[in-house]
Amino acid sequence: MVSGRFALSRRTRRAVAGYSFAAPATLLLVVFSFIAIIWSFVLSLYQFHWLQPDERVFVGFDQYATVFTTPLFWKSMRNTAQYVGLLVPSVAIISLLLAVAGNQISTGRAVFRTLFFIPHITPTVVLSLIWIWLYEPTGGINHILGLVGLPKPNWLLSEFLAMPAIVILSVWAAIGFYMVIFLAGIADIPSVFYEAARVDGANRWHTFRYITVPLLVNTIAFVLITMVIGAFQVFTYVYIMTQGGPINATIVVQWMIYHNAFEIFKMGYAAAMSWVLFGVIFFFTAVQLKVFRSRQLY
Repeated sequence: MVSGRFALSRRTRRAVAGYSFAAPATLLLVVFSFIAIIWSFVLSLYQFHWLQPDERVFVGFDQYATVFTTPLFWKSMRNTAQYVGLLVPSVAIISLLLAVAGNQISTGRAVFRTLFFIPHITPTVVLSLIWIWLYEPTGGINHILGLVGLPKPNWLLSEFLAMPAIVILSVWAAIGFYMVIFLAGIADIPSVFYEAARVDGANRWHTFRYITVPLLVNTIAFVLITMVIGAFQVFTYVYIMTQGGPINATIVVQWMIYHNAFEIFKMGYAAAMSWVLFGVIFFFTAVQLKVFRSRQLY
């Protein structure tokens, strides 16, 4: 009985120590995530202005009706969808091809990975400022275009080129991170499959098409899902480079949420838009999970 009490006491002490170490992180998660999420939904049911906190009026779901009937919101949603549609396949394809190429490098593999990964660890604001200079009429990109006789547009002031310009920067900044993820996935594929394919006379395209891609299905699912979630929340590049212009050509949902919440202080309306964006992201994530769950091989 004595040894049992000592054993129970030891387990209790270990539990208390574990909970003590986890408590600070758990408290931060609860306060700044769970409570903030619940409070944002409560705010979406009120007409709430930061400068007039005493005049909060309960309006129910009227804020959501206002969101869905605002033409500028639908414009921002179309721009966001355009950004997602251009970014996700571009990053997925380029990073996968770079990973396949990098996996075949025998010397300098670490340098290869580092060169492509550096943009990912560079602060987003710094990248935005560098590319603003590159996109200037007299910047580096137009200088290269002039050398080969191509026209030199004003990228960030063009209604048709501003969004592709932001997408190009986003692709350049993201491919390094996802290339490393694909490299890790390729490293987990047993080499026996490639050896058997070579014995059967398969070329590089055949091994890529019938071995690499099918056995990377879980990695591809992770890459696509995380990219879609992140792409729908694009903000910094737009805020630093274009402020949603020109003529609202690059206005995105996250920029509208920020503008309404922290520039004109319509916090309830901004919270409603946040939940609408959450619903869109949740829908596309659920669809991707459904598609890839039925195609998992291992």
